[in-house]
Amino acid sequence: MNRYIFVILFSIISLFINFKFSAAQEKCESTIHNSLEPITKLLNTNQYAQLTPILAQIEQSCGLTELGQRIKIINLIIAKQQSGNAIEKYIENGFDEQLIVRFRDSEREDYIYQYESNKQQYNYFPLRHPIDLLIKTRSKALLQSQSYVLSDAEVDILNLFSNNELLKNQQASINETEQNNTQTIIKDHTENSIKEEQEDPIAVADYYNKSRIGFLPYIGVYGPLGGSNTTFGPNMSMGFSIMSSLAKSFILEGGFKVRINSNDKNFDYNYYGTTESVNADFGLFFGGALGYKIYDNTKFIVIPKLNLGIDMVDTGISEDIYTDGYYDSFGDYIYGGNSKKLYTVNTMHLGLSIAGMRQLKGKNYIGLEAGYHYTPYQWDSKLMSNIYNHYGSIELFFRF
Repeated sequence: MNRYIFVILFSIISLFINFKFSAAQEKCESTIHNSLEPITKLLNTNQYAQLTPILAQIEQSCGLTELGQRIKIINLIIAKQQSGNAIEKYIENGFDEQLIVRFRDSEREDYIYQYESNKQQYNYFPLRHPIDLLIKTRSKALLQSQSYVLSDAEVDILNLFSNNELLKNQQASINETEQNNTQTIIKDHTENSIKEEQEDPIAVADYYNKSRIGFLPYIGVYGPLGGSNTTFGPNMSMGFSIMSSLAKSFILEGGFKVRINSNDKNFDYNYYGTTESVNADFGLFFGGALGYKIYDNTKFIVIPKLNLGIDMVDTGISEDIYTDGYYDSFGDYIYGGNSKKLYTVNTMHLGLSIAGMRQLKGKNYIGLEAGYHYTPYQWDSKLMSNIYNHYGSIELFFRF
């Protein structure tokens, strides 16, 4: 029993930690999303002092981020303040490598797919965002300006921010006399970037399809893993669930599954102090799953899942219950009636599974899911027989 208690406590704690982590990521994404427009406007008008509270809010929600630290460094250099510590912190956190990857992925034709599939990797900061163009332009202007005496570390970091290696053939050098035209350059780049993203109808359509809630019918086989002389053999299972958006990394799913017991044996059940030999026509699972996408290129998606719910096994025993009529507190008479009470073996259902999905068209996917299931039936005190606890399943499903 102690082992079972440990298993259920571990599963509950794991779910709690995952949900808490998911909530933190949702908060971070929301904060970044709401901050990008004001940051763009303030950078565009050189109002660096007003960026401080926005960056502090991002750091509070998300921790230290590449974007926040990049803006801090640019602000310090423009203000001719000591930037060495900020640059050192940027390098220590590996933000230089993150930015190189960001610039590289921004050059891809499928950059929207890339971002939507790995939002967390990019700190929820879209690729090819106008802010990147603003900082590149500012960095180039600082490197060419005669008004600034830059340290070697500042020169290196500004070369990184301006992405000189990738853009050396795309823009002419910006000198100090051209700084007055910076706003026009930024405006042109920003409008072109936004226009380019808006003119990618396939990417927009795919993101819309992935962001919608999915409905999943399941059919497959559920049976014991190992064991001998088990009560339940391999049986057909069917189910239906609702799945959250595929646009996010964490996936939530909830629903039910039914096992049709055509390959099983009788077991003993305590019915009012009498041992009855019963046979289960069906088994039920009600619960949910928490999944995390480990691979997503839109066409193919792979999601490991942690499943937790209630498992019920039919005993075939039922009884009719009659309820007498009565008067409620308002003096109205409530008529009684007959109802049927079903007796089932009830326990926890804990499982691990992995689902692979292939896109058919739009939001429609076909997939296979393989899983392990742990159901400690002995937790039900009325069960008199020893029923095997370890099961496996493989199911075909559609997402529409």
